[in-house]
Amino acid sequence: MTHYNGKNSFPSEFSDAEILHKVSKITSPQQQVGDRETEEDRLWEATPHIIWKAYAGGWVTYLGQCWEEYTGVPAAAALGFGYLAQVHPEDRPRLLAKSRICEFPPPSYEIIFRLRTREGTYRWNLARATPANPESQEVLEWMGTYTDMDALQQTQVDPQAGSEFLPHQARSEANFKAEKLCEAGTLRDGGQDLHAIDRFTNLLSQRAGNLGQLLQAIADATVEAIAGAEFCLVALRESDCTGLKLSAVGGAENFAAGKTPHVQNKLLWKAFATGEPVLWCSECEGWLPAAACAAAIESGENGRLGVLAIGNEKDTKAIDGQTQQLLAVMGKQAAIAINSARAIEKLKKQEQLLDLQNELLIRQQEELENQGRRIQQQKLQLLEAAKLKSQFLGIMSHELRTPMNSIIGFSQLLLRQHKQLLSTQQKDMVGRILHNGKNLLVLINDILDLSKIESGRIELEIEEFDLAPLVMDVALEFRNQATENNVVMSVSVCLQNQLIVNDKLRLRQLLVNLVSNAVKFTHRGSICIEVRELNCDRLIITVQDTGIGICETALPHIFDKFRQADQTTTRHYSGTGLGLAICASLVKMIHGTITAESQLKKGSTFRLEFPRKIHHKKLIS
Repeated sequence: MTHYNGKNSFPSEFSDAEILHKVSKITSPQQQVGDRETEEDRLWEATPHIIWKAYAGGWVTYLGQCWEEYTGVPAAAALGFGYLAQVHPEDRPRLLAKSRICEFPPPSYEIIFRLRTREGTYRWNLARATPANPESQEVLEWMGTYTDMDALQQTQVDPQAGSEFLPHQARSEANFKAEKLCEAGTLRDGGQDLHAIDRFTNLLSQRAGNLGQLLQAIADATVEAIAGAEFCLVALRESDCTGLKLSAVGGAENFAAGKTPHVQNKLLWKAFATGEPVLWCSECEGWLPAAACAAAIESGENGRLGVLAIGNEKDTKAIDGQTQQLLAVMGKQAAIAINSARAIEKLKKQEQLLDLQNELLIRQQEELENQGRRIQQQKLQLLEAAKLKSQFLGIMSHELRTPMNSIIGFSQLLLRQHKQLLSTQQKDMVGRILHNGKNLLVLINDILDLSKIESGRIELEIEEFDLAPLVMDVALEFRNQATENNVVMSVSVCLQNQLIVNDKLRLRQLLVNLVSNAVKFTHRGSICIEVRELNCDRLIITVQDTGIGICETALPHIFDKFRQADQTTTRHYSGTGLGLAICASLVKMIHGTITAESQLKKGSTFRLEFPRKIHHKKLIS
């Protein structure tokens, strides 16, 4: 006969009946009885495979009617290389490469690939092929089948793995007819056995559930599928591999009440140990069946899982070699079903674990959200408390400063105008009042300034002024204290342009704090105040002393509020510890930076860097 592909035609060496007969060797047992044409028609209708024939280079010369039913593409349009349009682009090179084997004798092959269905989706298929001329030294033509394996491929084989071959377990499910039923010489009626296998498979698929339900379904389906079986036992390997455990019994309704079907333990163990089906018959009456057969439940993926055993109580001929081979096929099919059920149960457990983990994560997320809300609430409370503290400090400082100014003013008045009225002792006492009053006023001013900074009530007053006189005024303010401590104070101003645009009051306050600290902690040596230009836009003021210095551990914290190197109540140097903290805040106000270097007993150096010109007022927040 001749097949057509577009405008090209080429002869085929075999008729449709001959192709079907040869392909049946791959997909089903050879028929030995009955009309050949009838058997081929039955096989044509029963097989789920797409039958095909192709030259060695992959040029297809024949496609069975299942092709159009599966792909929706007419067979005539797919002949030649037209079928490749339905093959996934990634799989085409592998499929073609398999058809170009140059070995002798030419071997059969199996390969999985993705084939597009009439719905437009790709499904995994198993291509099995055998040479049409095995006696030749090279492959001239192939004949074979395509079998849909998508459901099994998705659950047991990683589609992204790129493997060309299915595992033994997967091949068993798709091709148990080819691997077992092809032993047609030992079967009396291939069509009947094929029907039994199909019925067995259908019963398992209909009764799929958890593992316990599946095992009972296997036992029941075996009794139902094998005509000579009155009962079926399913025994699985113990988890510790020490023995076999009876897991399901089928056909118990065929026995009298209280009577349980039995087979010999050595029969089960022999089938399990060897992996080969074992047949046993006995003419003696007793508690053992007249005929029994056991076959291993074996998976190429997971090895032997257990034993499938059947028996007949009275008829020794009910179970024979034909039944033995059929039971072996069912054992392999049962292994596939058991592995699938176990895989499903494992997936269910993993899903339950994931659900539990998701629930825990949701709870943890809710707890974190609650903690976040609590932290936010605490933050707001702390901000409110800080605001109230700043307001309280501001009010108290203001209230304290008013009487303190009066005390200082009256002390100065007494010393200036009534020296002739005061004795030496009285002058000394008034002098102490004045000195302590000034010290107390400095502390009050520091607290008041801090409260203003924290409450955001300080605003820069930008103006243009000469920096050199400002620095000299601050140095002269502390000249007497430096002289009393035998400390030499020097001032160096090296500026091409001494005019700057800044807040004069805040810059003076910064210098006062830095110089007062230098005078306070220096008892001999020198204090150097230097002003110079970094560039045309930025200036730097350095205050360097030879005082007591700051230890290495305390240096990182000197700009913290209420922080002093000596935190004890008996410390030698008094103060609130706010001077440098206020400096750090004021430096930010004028867009500058402040750094400190110090060595214990060798002195300290503070560097204040700031812009020559501030372009706008900035309100501290």
